[in-house]
Amino acid sequence: MKTILLVEDNQLLAENIKALLEEETYNVYHTVSAQDCINYAEKNSVDIILCDIMLPDKDGYDILKELNSKPNYVLPPFVFLTAKSQRQDRRRGMELGADDYLTKPFTQEELLRMVKTQLTKREHLLGDKSSGGKKELFDSKQIDPESNKKLSYDSYIFLNEKSNPGFFAIKKIVYIKSMQDYTQIFLTNSQKLVVRKTLTNWENQLPGEYFVRIHRQTIINLQFVEKVERYKNYTYKVYLKNISEPFTISQRYSRKIKQMQGTNAFGGQ
Repeated sequence: MKTILLVEDNQLLAENIKALLEEETYNVYHTVSAQDCINYAEKNSVDIILCDIMLPDKDGYDILKELNSKPNYVLPPFVFLTAKSQRQDRRRGMELGADDYLTKPFTQEELLRMVKTQLTKREHLLGDKSSGGKKELFDSKQIDPESNKKLSYDSYIFLNEKSNPGFFAIKKIVYIKSMQDYTQIFLTNSQKLVVRKTLTNWENQLPGEYFVRIHRQTIINLQFVEKVERYKNYTYKVYLKNISEPFTISQRYSRKIKQMQGTNAFGGQ
């Protein structure tokens, strides 16, 4: 059984990740501080380290630098798991020797694929070293989580919402509203989540056959469209199930919804 060292000071987030990984039969040891991570990694066999950057004592960069500096320590695959998504953050981590950098929010498929990828890469590397061979491991583009961001309607995505982080079903998203660099997600159970992710990011990632952008501020799930009515000045109102207030949309977007839902979408209009 492979052992994963998870370094995350958000308890709810850590519990979600730990539960997901343990379902895949990984052994997960969780710590909330940098020093505990270093102490555990030195004394125990670890197959991969998943590390947040912002921690209460040191940051994740310090952990990576300290472990790398120990002369007799063989660093396992080291992955930053963080909301710090700026290019300079990623470059700093990779320059220090990180194997990967998975930004929040991420899906459970991306997390599991990344873990399996890094473990497989290390196994091939160790096998090549022992045999003296020079085999090419595999085409990383095929399994890199960052290269396959399109979600399926039945998948789950991890959302690092401050008060309630966890995995949420894509099909449970009713609509998403822009808040500049943030977005507010409305779920079927009336729950509202706010995450640092732009509406354009969502538009690129969500399955286009189910989700459509109706104006600059909103993306809706077509599965929850109840009716669309003509309003005024070439605009329409779209009503979503269990949502009291309709959305006003332009003729251009209403035509797009009609095309995606079928010719009977507007009830004879």
